[in-house]
Amino acid sequence: MRQIFFYVICAIGIVTTISAQQSGGPSSIAKGTFIGKTKVFKEYPTIKGHSKSVKEVTIVSNNLRANEKVNQNALPLGPDPSRQQKFGVFATKNLLVNFEGTNINESGGKLPPDPSGAAGPNHYVHGVNIAIKIFDKNGNLLAGPTSLADFLGTGNNDGDPIILYDHLADRFFVSQFRKSDNALIIAVSDTPDPTGAYNVYEFPLDDFPDYPHYSIWPDGYYLTANKASGNTTYALEREVMIAGGSDPQIIGFDLPGIRRNPTTIFSPEPANLVGFDFPVDVPGYIVYLQDDGWSTAITEDHLKIWEIDIDFANPANSTISQPLEVATAPFDSVFARFGSGDIEQPGTTQKIDALGGVISYAANYRSFADHNSWLITFNVDVDGNDTSGIRWIELRNNNTDGWTIFQEGTYAPDDGHSRFMGSACMDENGNIGLAFNIASATLAAGIRYTGRFSDDTTGEMTLAEESIIEGAGVQTFSNRFGDYSHLTMDPDQSTFWHTAEYFKSDNVWATRIASFGLVSGLTNDVGVNVISSPNTNGFLTGSETVEVRLRNFGTIPQSNIPIQLWLDGNLVATETYTGTLDRNQSDIYVFTQTIDLSNVGQTYAIEVRTALNNDEFSENNSASQRVTNLFTDDAGITNIIIPSTGAGLGLEDVTVEITNFGGQTITSTELQYAVDGGTPVTETFSGIIAAEETVSYTFTTQVDLSTVGRTYEIEVRTNLNGDLQSGNDAISKRITHTACVPEALEGCRASGIKKFVLNTINTDDGINGCNTEGVSGVRGYADRTNLSTMLLNVAGENEYVLQVKQNLDLTLGAMALSVWIDFNDNTIFEPSEQLIQGELFQSFEELEDFNLVIPVGAPIGGHVLRAKAIDTSVTGDVNDPCGDYNFGEIQDYTVVIDAVLSTEEQQFNNSELLVITKPENRYEITLKSDDSYDGMVYMGVFNMLGQQLSTKTLTRVGSEYKINLNMSEATSGVYFLRIGDIKVRSAKTVKIIVQ
Repeated sequence: MRQIFFYVICAIGIVTTISAQQSGGPSSIAKGTFIGKTKVFKEYPTIKGHSKSVKEVTIVSNNLRANEKVNQNALPLGPDPSRQQKFGVFATKNLLVNFEGTNINESGGKLPPDPSGAAGPNHYVHGVNIAIKIFDKNGNLLAGPTSLADFLGTGNNDGDPIILYDHLADRFFVSQFRKSDNALIIAVSDTPDPTGAYNVYEFPLDDFPDYPHYSIWPDGYYLTANKASGNTTYALEREVMIAGGSDPQIIGFDLPGIRRNPTTIFSPEPANLVGFDFPVDVPGYIVYLQDDGWSTAITEDHLKIWEIDIDFANPANSTISQPLEVATAPFDSVFARFGSGDIEQPGTTQKIDALGGVISYAANYRSFADHNSWLITFNVDVDGNDTSGIRWIELRNNNTDGWTIFQEGTYAPDDGHSRFMGSACMDENGNIGLAFNIASATLAAGIRYTGRFSDDTTGEMTLAEESIIEGAGVQTFSNRFGDYSHLTMDPDQSTFWHTAEYFKSDNVWATRIASFGLVSGLTNDVGVNVISSPNTNGFLTGSETVEVRLRNFGTIPQSNIPIQLWLDGNLVATETYTGTLDRNQSDIYVFTQTIDLSNVGQTYAIEVRTALNNDEFSENNSASQRVTNLFTDDAGITNIIIPSTGAGLGLEDVTVEITNFGGQTITSTELQYAVDGGTPVTETFSGIIAAEETVSYTFTTQVDLSTVGRTYEIEVRTNLNGDLQSGNDAISKRITHTACVPEALEGCRASGIKKFVLNTINTDDGINGCNTEGVSGVRGYADRTNLSTMLLNVAGENEYVLQVKQNLDLTLGAMALSVWIDFNDNTIFEPSEQLIQGELFQSFEELEDFNLVIPVGAPIGGHVLRAKAIDTSVTGDVNDPCGDYNFGEIQDYTVVIDAVLSTEEQQFNNSELLVITKPENRYEITLKSDDSYDGMVYMGVFNMLGQQLSTKTLTRVGSEYKINLNMSEATSGVYFLRIGDIKVRSAKTVKIIVQ
């Protein structure tokens, strides 16, 4: 075996606690320990990857908590007000490089990957949980995959790697944490060559430094960590670490005035310097978002910014400022609770995490001649339905003025997909690159990017969205994804490098590494950046002026550029831009020729193209714009926000969105809603709705949706006086008052009900796997109400043995079982209806007996039995029939309660009941009986309240009894069919759903 040598110099970590009286000063001062110098990186053994099954995957734990909105009145109450719903249209040159980084097999089966990476002059260094690889900048592997534990010499592979290139020192920076002593382990390359040796340091802290995010800064390495206690923000003595010295200082700070998100990852971000210029004596900056959804004490959404002045010569003199508060447009950073996942995937109920309430990595800072820019990004829910977009903010300051928002937007094109795990950076020209993950119920998780030029319309990503790689699989066993992506800047200051996770096949993650630039780098390349006028719908004329922005993407100046103007596919004019455009310069051009857009209601397609003879990249030559000449008066309902399908509905508000499709401002309009075609409720909206603006309105009259199992259809419409387009006035929405259906937030592979035996019910095969029914079903919930058995309510005959099998090793959790029977048929499962109360399992992977006692005199008839088996060692209340939980399952069955069950009254126990659903709510029902019964068979139709609606006789055909049931005139909802003899002593019960 090859021996591993370290040249070790030990330094004892000295920690000083600063007294609380020193307001604004550090909360801790300590020194790190120099572990030693590594071997040359290329000498370390590589990880031998092998295929990992789902059972072999190890989920890297984090200090992650349930994400939940506290203030239900938080803004925005409707859609994100800064949402960019349209794609950018401007084409960019193809990706410069695009190659696979690593995958789950090379990482030892760790999940999620936590991908990070950085480019130097000649290399790209890439890290994921437990592994590191080094490539040249063409994607050729030079070294690795190597275990971070082997490389760093710590013996621990605990996770959250961060890779940086310190361009000010021409050094690479590699880190991960160590849980055993709450330490940060950091290596800095000894030379500019990342395949050489590194100097390694450890910094033990007072609590676990989860989710550490670092930055390069002139006077130190700054970092924040998701710690449960103690200070969370630090500055490391960068100059000592670059020089390979001993005892680098680490100065810790509390963030004064901060209000932590109480329910998810705590992740402020330090400013990360890109570029080589920076103001003299620039302080370190820390930023964190504050969402009014977290607490009523946060009165408006904003950013908090702190300044840190570091003095390593006299560390006690270091200071941190009180926070500057910068108000933003309202945002919603709260998604589903952590553990349930936020983003849907195709073909599975398993969602993956977007991570709300954190500043995305990294918060990149660049200095220009007249200002400094700082890019902040984070995930937001753009519609209240966990559709994720990326809020991006450019802050600016200068020598005299503090930080203010120069521009902000939410990138979330309205195509049904979520964009999340974003990371943004700014090149030397002020152009922005934004890369992110994308996924939805119809799109597997992949990676894409967009961007904007410095002089584009503020608040918009103007570049066409481009794919780095499309996903080719889904993850079915865990919500964990990310936990971050990483966009960095090439030392050339114009090329962006990005790495992120995607799925290359089902349950197999991989990372991708790609680089791109907004300036092509070609010699001759010009194009139209944007059509700036006309660019909005409105009252258009027969002589509209066309104004465009031209840009030189090439490397040499260009002049006398031919420009073509097209309308609806027809060439209207060719003119010439006679000025000169230098490299990356843009200019406005106004056509002499006007265009006719005077036909009301018509949408026109405008296109402008450059026609430079020797242009080397034609894809960015043109820009197009569609504009509509609006009707004067035209309004309609575009969304019914609430109510929505769910449990526990009663008298509910009706809140809708009204859109002014016309060009004339609306000040008043009549609105109405009707339920199932009934008498409409009519009210008047009074307020200002500008052209193409959407506002929300809540009717003062509530709607009654109290019938459980019923599906209601609500239609809402506008009745605007003089409306010229009636086709867009109304929309409708179907709302079902459902029974409560809890969800397994994390999983149910081994935990939950793997086999269920009660009287004549015997179901499931006992093997691992969620028993969720249907691809669109709620994870961990199985509706087995089509399976029924008869139980007695008389003393002496009312005790039954319920057998349940669960497969979770008892050393890994605490599985427990609760059972209810909904005797009053109101779908609520009251405490008085709970028959088994959180009894712990004593075994696993075998049937276990539980005593089920039916109350004497319990109501006769069919009722729903609910069984809940969950892991009580984690989130979830086994005694809450409607509460979500992390691990386990809930199953519903039908039990028919009776007082007496004689031998004759068991005639149908071995019979088979078949129900075939036909179109238009018609059903073909067959009872296959044995020859021991030759009497009459009857069918009762019952609603969810147990009320019998009708009785019908089945026709005997041989040993079968048949009937055709027509429910086309019945109200939508859930019904039960009970089929048996005239006394309904021996019977079969089945549930049907009438649409």
